[in-house]
Amino acid sequence: MSAVALRLDNISMHIAGLKAVDGISFDVPAGQIVSLIGPNGAGKTTTFNVISGYMRPTTGQVSLFGEGVTNQTPEQVAKSGLIRSFQRTSVFPACTVRDNLLTALHLQGTTGFWQALLRTPAFRVQEAQLRQDAQALLEFLGLAHRADELASNLSYGEQRILGVGLALAAKPRVLLLDEPAAGLNPSETEDFKHMIGRIRSSGVTVLLVEHDMHMVMSISDTIVVLNHGRLIATGTPADIQSNSEVIRAYLGSGIKNAQA
Repeated sequence: MSAVALRLDNISMHIAGLKAVDGISFDVPAGQIVSLIGPNGAGKTTTFNVISGYMRPTTGQVSLFGEGVTNQTPEQVAKSGLIRSFQRTSVFPACTVRDNLLTALHLQGTTGFWQALLRTPAFRVQEAQLRQDAQALLEFLGLAHRADELASNLSYGEQRILGVGLALAAKPRVLLLDEPAAGLNPSETEDFKHMIGRIRSSGVTVLLVEHDMHMVMSISDTIVVLNHGRLIATGTPADIQSNSEVIRAYLGSGIKNAQA
């Protein structure tokens, strides 16, 4: 039986009297890709905000590998190993692709201002290691051939991949992806699917919110479905495709015909 990477226990979030999330509980097993889906207004973004520390739930507990993170700030949650990549592309457009990754990697560095200023042996050793890490990330992301180009010159799909790379630089144990396929063309979506698979193969657990049902059905180990703030189904892609309540909630959105 897989260890539980992330657990939500009876999470509710009331906003101005509205139950944006209403008593949901589910587990994200370690090493799996889990998709959180549902119609617009189902509570997906609110759930992500609660998990990542941007909102404190009205009731319930969030735990990461058995440790409670419910009352932690986003920065504390990130230090605990849960990193969130947002829907909006967030890269440094005036920097090269390599420097984007180096900037993110430097946040994990341990040398201080004076060591950097004096270029001490410890600083030089760490700098060399960070450059190796950046090169490894470039190759992992499939962006090694664009390493010295400005991020602003990348296609939208490549910028989305670089944005995930910035999140991976934090060495997450759990990665939250918010609509990673939004705005991507079919070719870019296919590339993104393969990258998510590589992320899972590297040992990182993935929880994503996504509206592209073909993508969801083809990469997910488990799917969690919300509607009006409530959990209505959890299961494999095959389970979800045949679930009558899920089909009704999507009102003919095509979920039943999405193929893995």
